[in-house]
Amino acid sequence: MKAPLVLALLIGLSTAVDFAPLLDMCTNPPAEQKKLSDKMTLPEAYKISGSVTNWKEGKTTLLKETATKEFRVIEIKKDDSSQKWIQSLTGDKHFELITNNGDCDDKAAPPEILKVPRFDSIIGNNTSSIASIVDGVLNFIRSNTGYAVKNNFDVVGGVNTMKWVSCVNGTSANDTKVLVELRYAGDDSIAPALKQFSNPILLSIRLAELKDFNTTMPDNHISIEFDRYDIPDGVEDNAQLAHGVFCANRNETELKLKPMDEYAAVLSYYNYVNKTSEVVDVFYSKQNKVFAVAGASFRNLLKSSNYSQGVDYILHDYNYGYEFTMKNGACDTFGPAPETTNDVIVNNKKQLTMQRMEDILVDPKLRWSSYQDSVDLAGNTFKAFRALDSAGTGKIVELHLTNDGEVHSMNRFDAKTRKIEQSLIVTRVEVGTSKLNLAMVQMAGCYDNGSFANNTWVVPIKDKNITNLHSVGLSNLNKAVAETISKNVYAVIPYRVIVFYVENGDGGLSMLLRLAEKTTVQPSDVGYNYTAELTTAELFSKMNASLFSEKMPIVVEVGGQKEEWIADASAMKSFPPDTDTGFLGYTGGAMFVLAIFCILSGVSIGAVGVFVVTRRQRISTLAYQVFE
Repeated sequence: MKAPLVLALLIGLSTAVDFAPLLDMCTNPPAEQKKLSDKMTLPEAYKISGSVTNWKEGKTTLLKETATKEFRVIEIKKDDSSQKWIQSLTGDKHFELITNNGDCDDKAAPPEILKVPRFDSIIGNNTSSIASIVDGVLNFIRSNTGYAVKNNFDVVGGVNTMKWVSCVNGTSANDTKVLVELRYAGDDSIAPALKQFSNPILLSIRLAELKDFNTTMPDNHISIEFDRYDIPDGVEDNAQLAHGVFCANRNETELKLKPMDEYAAVLSYYNYVNKTSEVVDVFYSKQNKVFAVAGASFRNLLKSSNYSQGVDYILHDYNYGYEFTMKNGACDTFGPAPETTNDVIVNNKKQLTMQRMEDILVDPKLRWSSYQDSVDLAGNTFKAFRALDSAGTGKIVELHLTNDGEVHSMNRFDAKTRKIEQSLIVTRVEVGTSKLNLAMVQMAGCYDNGSFANNTWVVPIKDKNITNLHSVGLSNLNKAVAETISKNVYAVIPYRVIVFYVENGDGGLSMLLRLAEKTTVQPSDVGYNYTAELTTAELFSKMNASLFSEKMPIVVEVGGQKEEWIADASAMKSFPPDTDTGFLGYTGGAMFVLAIFCILSGVSIGAVGVFVVTRRQRISTLAYQVFE
């Protein structure tokens, strides 16, 4: 108790000594009055630090204010408390309050740097910023005169100052009096360090409320000092909310994401809690209604861990309602598309549709607010948005978009500690070059029930050779054959169609066409009737008629132009031929099984080195090659 009492006595004594000559100027006004210049205005952009002292209470507060054309930031520190207000200087000019524990309120009340009603007539009733206080003082000196204190030498912020005093009596005899003391850098002072500022410049304001000018014991005694004038350093860090801070009551913003109808990317996740990383390739096609992912884990993207150890590829086909999974390039499972992964929408009739890629990547239930743009180390600018996942994980989510609305990165923070827990970086890939944009033949091995009897034909292509196939690509030929069967013969699920190539003895091109038997696996409900598929025998019968009448053209694309390839129905035959007795080595059926096995097991070979001779046709360099 003794220390505060001693401090109060010392402050009172120093105040009395300091006030005496100034109060004498109020009771015995000098003959010469001085009108102060009102040019002590602040520039549009500034950074000022200083302090506010309540001399009667013996307490001081640190003050810092930064302003640009777009924003103003006021920071007030006292004891262990730190508060920061960010005011937008455009729009509704609202205040945003951030406390030292990281809480943020976007609809906060303005700060009050000081609040003494009697001082309103001098500094104005708005003390939410240094700028407003300076404006109040300038309005005061425009309509009030005072006195220069001569032979005075005070230093504020390393600058010698001029002192000016004004005595305010009030409007009635009962009003308290106010002693106004301003210290400023004038003509005889050292010039400011930065050329953006020039004298006169305000350095100190002291206000004392007294019962009359004959007493040295004020009712209120406040001073404000501005000890440093600086300019902002571009985009100020203190106007940028720290990562992981979410402001309550901030207006929601509609995300305008770039369409992802045809999309391929590499998603790189990192978990800062477990110190683990996960890289996932993703391929999405609205046009083809397929969604594929590849990686060692799918927990983050699909929100599912219901896959066996080693599964590294998943395809969901929403045309037909099936899911394919693979391990090391070979088929693992084939079954109905699941209802619980992040890429599916299930209605009340248990019908499945494909989720938008935008909603797979960015949770559509989150409500976003816009935050100040962020800049990476390379100088790239990204639009920043934040959301509180209160209904889900309870995390704060921060999203960064490119200027055209493409997802660049997304981070998750603990809502209490504001520490980052997970990051995601998105690297776009051209859809056409995505390694997940697989040919149907690679999925056909999962669909195929393993029956090889009477379902493979050798079909010559008129006037075409291996060079022509190079310009089209085997996977594109496979797709074109499946399309022409569905269009001109009968609708068929494309996974039943497997096309390989055969080089004829005369250098011509034949395709080895296999039709898998229709499956008995029931798909999820996407509108596809799997029971309507024809048997392989029925389908070949219809195809035979179409081929002989040349009503089954194979439409391929060569150099950007569509081209029709015609099968030579007169020379086609089953494989292996029913009457063939001239095989050396493996049979044709066994050879085809070997070739397909090599395809599906991902063996990287330029050619399956099997050389088989029949009486009428040589099959050489039987290989699975996707020609680009």
